Amino acid sequence: MNRIVACLIMALLTAGLSYLPAQSRMINKNRRSDPALSRSYLYLAGYYRTDLKLSDRQMDSVRIYARKASRIAKKATLEVVSSYEREVLKRIMSESQYEDLFVYKNMPEARLLGEKVWNEMVSLQYVSRADSARLYSRVRAWLHTVLVARDYYAENAELRERYLEDLSVNAPACLYRLYHNGERKPPANNYYRSDFIY
Repeated sequence: MNRIVACLIMALLTAGLSYLPAQSRMINKNRRSDPALSRSYLYLAGYYRTDLKLSDRQMDSVRIYARKASRIAKKATLEVVSSYEREVLKRIMSESQYEDLFVYKNMPEARLLGEKVWNEMVSLQYVSRADSARLYSRVRAWLHTVLVARDYYAENAELRERYLEDLSVNAPACLYRLYHNGERKPPANNYYRSDFIY
C-alpha cells in the first residue's frame, strides 16, 4: 500500500504539480478567476447545484435559461440580464433554494471583504490582532448579511434600504468607528454597539 502511495506521489510531482492538495500551503492565484465570484446567477445556480439540492429538471431549466441569458447579454446591460436571471430563478427554485443561492454567492465576497475591512481596522488601530476571533467572525457575518440583503432585495429598493438600516443598528462598534472616521458611538445611547463580546 505504501509503495502505491509513493508511486502516485512521484507521478504527481513528475507531472509538474509542485504541491499536494493535502498541504496547507496557500496558493497564489488570481482572485478574479474564482468561479464562485461570477456575476451570473444562473451560472452560480449550476456551480452550487449540489449545495442547493437542485433536481435534474431544475438544472435542465437553468441550462436552457442560461443560453437565453447569454443571448440577451450581447444586446442588453448587466442590470437587465441580472433582473432576467433573478426572475427566472424565482420560477425555477423554491424560496429556500433561492435564499440559499444568495448566501452561497456572497460567501467568498464576504470572506475577502471581511479580511480587507479587518486589516484596515487593525492598521487604524480600531482593533488589534489580539482581539477575539468571535469579534472577527461577527464582523464578517455582519458584512455577509449586508451582501445577501443587497442581492435578495435588489428588485425592491425601498425594502432593501429599510432592511439595511435595521442591520446598521446592530453593526459591531468597530465597524461604526471605521465608517464614521474614528468617532465612537456613545454606548449609553446605543446598547447594541458594545465593544466587548461576552
